[in-house]
Amino acid sequence: MKPFIKQAFVVSGAALNIAGHGCAHGFPAVLFAQLKIDGGPVVLTDHDTSWIASVVGVMGIVGNFISPVLMTRFGRQKAHLISTVPALLGWIVFVLGNSVPAFLTARLLHGLALGLRTPLAAILVAEYTDPKYRGAFLGTFAISLGLGIFLSHLWGAHLTWKMTATVCSLFPLISMAIISLSPESASWLVSKGRFEEAKKAFKWVRGDGNEQQEELEAMINAQKEEMAVEDDRNSEVKMTVKNLFKSTSDGIKRILRIFKKKEFYKPAIIAISMLIVFEFGGAHMVAAYGNIILQAVLDKADAKDVAWQFTVIDLLRTVCAFVAIFLLKYFKRRTILFTSGALTVISLTSISVFVYMRKAGLFDQPWMLDIVPMALMVAYTLSFCLGLVPLNWVICGEVFPLAYRSLGSTISTSFLTPSFVVSMKTAPHLYSSVGVEGAFLVYSVTLTVFLLIMYVLLPETKDRTLHAIENSFKGIKNVDPEVQMTLINKENVVK
Repeated sequence: MKPFIKQAFVVSGAALNIAGHGCAHGFPAVLFAQLKIDGGPVVLTDHDTSWIASVVGVMGIVGNFISPVLMTRFGRQKAHLISTVPALLGWIVFVLGNSVPAFLTARLLHGLALGLRTPLAAILVAEYTDPKYRGAFLGTFAISLGLGIFLSHLWGAHLTWKMTATVCSLFPLISMAIISLSPESASWLVSKGRFEEAKKAFKWVRGDGNEQQEELEAMINAQKEEMAVEDDRNSEVKMTVKNLFKSTSDGIKRILRIFKKKEFYKPAIIAISMLIVFEFGGAHMVAAYGNIILQAVLDKADAKDVAWQFTVIDLLRTVCAFVAIFLLKYFKRRTILFTSGALTVISLTSISVFVYMRKAGLFDQPWMLDIVPMALMVAYTLSFCLGLVPLNWVICGEVFPLAYRSLGSTISTSFLTPSFVVSMKTAPHLYSSVGVEGAFLVYSVTLTVFLLIMYVLLPETKDRTLHAIENSFKGIKNVDPEVQMTLINKENVVK
């Protein structure tokens, strides 16, 4: 079996897991609509629905901090397997439950699964896949998430909410099977000093070509150096630490030293900025408040009047996720990121300006009132979903060095849930106070600030090994990968 197929097999486990989380994101809309129409088995108040929709974020934070412990202690594969368990349990509770406490319990379980998976998935794909395929594989996450949301809505339109929950439970079940058949991450095995096991795992998933062998040896050598430094530091600690207080103090100092390292704090700032751009760019707000947004932008009085437009936007998001895979394969990360970011900011601002001008009575032609706002919404969707959405997964998976990957990913992704809660909770208040057009201006400014931060800090990561990316943050210059391989071959000839 070719390495690419094996890598695709491993990634499919993560993709199915994420598709299941997409179903969890879309399921509340199915649940609320059917309970409202049927009037049973329980009547939900606005207070109930708001908690059921948002409580995912509470356990998401908990899962973010548990995930690195599982990744570091038990390995990527077992941590990934564990993350599917609360997802499956959540669907079982939905199938069996008929009360608000049961619904809240199910959503808490889904939030825990989401929190466990968020720091893990991008790291897992980054460590298992070849650099030249990494972007495409990470790009499948956006497809999986959008597909999960779409399928949950599709099934909910034809099945009862309990049957929809039953079908959605297949995603974590199939994911469990694939993960169980996948090997442990070679990077994690190297970090634990289990070099022989790492060589077998690396060969299984990546092959044993010269380029792959050089990457593996570089990773092992770097880890041996790190372990040697760590051993020296530990021996010094054993000789000098004589009480618990000093041991604790030294531990805190060690953490602070990590936070001061360029190869840690720069990737952390980049990942946090990317996650904030992802949320405030509309990753979840459009899915949740799309009807309200389209009614305001298109100047329609009823949600039914924007039904087909909402469907178009939903389909565009899914199509963009597929197209983004090819963009990630053929274009540089920075090119995609800042082109997509600039066009998203311009389109959001244009929508806002158009609505303000329409309210001022500057437009009265029917064709302009109908075609222009929808064209602007399509432009926004394309700009955002072709770059910023898939790159959220890619960048967070590529920038952290092996030694601090679990810690860095956890700290950065712990900002995802607060960003999600803040964006989702504040959106209705912004819409009612300054209008959708005012909210879009706020989002444009937010995106601009964090895109500028990434413009300064983010190196190019396409087709580069994780070790080479780490060296970029350390200030060690790396030549172009092809030139680097040529130099290595020349050195081997000289030797």
